[in-house]
Amino acid sequence: MRRAIPVEKRVATALWVLAHRGSYKQIGQRFGVGAATAREVLVEFALAMRKHLLPRTVYLGSVHEIMDGFAELGFPQVVGAVDGCRCLIVPPLRQREQSANRMDSYSILLQGTCDHTGRFVDVEIGGIHKARVICNSAIFKGMEAGTFVPGNPTITMCGQQIGPLLLSNSDHPIRTWLMKPYPGATNDKERLFNENLNRAKRVAEKAFSRLKARWRFLTAPLHVGKENLIPIIASCVVLHNLCETKGRVLDEGHHYRRNSELPTPRAPLVDDEDEKKREGEAVREALAQFFHTGRT
Repeated sequence: MRRAIPVEKRVATALWVLAHRGSYKQIGQRFGVGAATAREVLVEFALAMRKHLLPRTVYLGSVHEIMDGFAELGFPQVVGAVDGCRCLIVPPLRQREQSANRMDSYSILLQGTCDHTGRFVDVEIGGIHKARVICNSAIFKGMEAGTFVPGNPTITMCGQQIGPLLLSNSDHPIRTWLMKPYPGATNDKERLFNENLNRAKRVAEKAFSRLKARWRFLTAPLHVGKENLIPIIASCVVLHNLCETKGRVLDEGHHYRRNSELPTPRAPLVDDEDEKKREGEAVREALAQFFHTGRT
């Protein structure tokens, strides 16, 4: 029997696979292993990263520090900016109709929420449609229940109570805690709000650009089994955060819970959705008024 491949070599092989777009055969030749072994090493590495490092690298940090960072970018009360990217996949022939999106390609969505530095504080992997993914995500449910941000710090602005906010794009529903641009801004106040939101949200767009620039494996169709898609994409997110924070992770003694306790879910009523939309628009209007006049 041959000797086991050293851990260092396994890690180096997996990192090389994720950082480049070469075939498993080419990468195997570089490290002196077979193509099948290179694929197995990648999967083992990804599973270990997801299990041991995902909860220690992807988490909400200091809320006040994040809010201060976004305030410097021109938007108060923000704890995260939401964006996403599609990761192309190569589905089995029988599953192509299930995986096809409206652009007639095959992909799953990586949704990420970033802090002011571009570090991911939450990710959701899977699904096709952006609105469905965010509405079914843990961060959506946590923000809706007021449990995602410790203490839920609130300020009064233009007569409106404003708690912690996430910034998003027009694909997502508006909420008191989820701000998106005015559609077809018609006046200076609305245009200024959109400019401030887009400027602050750009940190997430840049974070995704750096993620895919570092880990180019995500820029080509992923030739991996369906059961290994999420661990491999998650491992790229972990590596991104390690690069962004120069290797900082939570201490072993820190018991981090990614999912806060949530109320028992129930089917939303149409009236509930209309009310939540009106409340979200009221918060957006108060923020727009503040940006326009500079008075709280």
